[in-house]
This record gives sequence, structure tokens and C-alpha cells, in this order.
Amino acid sequence: MTFEEVYKKYKYIIHYLLKKYNIQYNYDEYAQLLLIKMWEQSKIYNSQKRSSLNTFLYSRLNFYLIDLFRKHQALTLVDISEQEVKSSLINDDYDNMLVFQQFLSLLTDKEQQWLLLKFAGLKQYEIAKLLNCSVSTLKNYQKRIRQKHLKFYTHD
Repeated sequence: MTFEEVYKKYKYIIHYLLKKYNIQYNYDEYAQLLLIKMWEQSKIYNSQKRSSLNTFLYSRLNFYLIDLFRKHQALTLVDISEQEVKSSLINDDYDNMLVFQQFLSLLTDKEQQWLLLKFAGLKQYEIAKLLNCSVSTLKNYQKRIRQKHLKFYTHD
């Protein structure tokens, strides 16, 4: 396949992925990087070893885009204690801290731990290891916290 054929047939994957991740800033740059990667991947594609080219390109471009996000954001996990969170909330807005404390009091100990670890930026599987439970249990905590959050902030 020529570049033009690949582009015409599969360019929608690029735009779908950019829309999926809500890319608005640097849209053209990401589209160009994905287009280059799409062409490279289409050249190494072997139909006898893999599924359809469409599926192959989608998965490769999706993971490539995620890798680009990781490179550009380069987030570092900051170790902050609950006390530091409280003190920064006090400095920023005492009322918000009180409301947050009231909300935290509605949660069980495990739900509070999950929420604070999630705020610290940990992934579900990392939290599961720390709390010694399954990811599905954490999803249940998350669901209950959402329900309590909605109830707390809509029934003042």
C-alpha cells in the first residue's frame, strides 16, 4: 500500500484517538506524529501473523499516543502527608477544608485511605497492594464514595 492509500483508508483512526483523549492543544502536532507512526506501522504489518490492519493500527497508535502523553507530562509522584494536605487547605481556604473534613467523616476508614491515596496519584493496582485488597474491592469503594459525594453536595 502506498502512503496515500494508507492515509485515505485509516486517517479516521488518528482523529478518533485525538477526539477520544480530548486533544485540543497541539492537535496538529499529535496528528502529525500519529500519521508518521501509522505509516511506519503499516510497513511492518504482516497479515498472516496479526489481526486486521485496522485493529493493528488502532492498538499501536493508541499505545503510542499514551506514551507521548507520558513523555510530555513527565509527572512525578510527590509524597505528601495528610497533614500537609490539611495545612495547604487551611492556607488556601478554611471553609473548603471544613467541608472536606465533613465529607471525609462520612467515609469508612478504607474509603478514606483509598481517596487520599487516589489524590496522591496512585493507580488502582498500587492502592490494592497497599491496602491488601482486590481492584474490584477498590472499585466498590470508588462507587460508594461517588454516591456519598453526590448525596453530600446535593443535599445541603
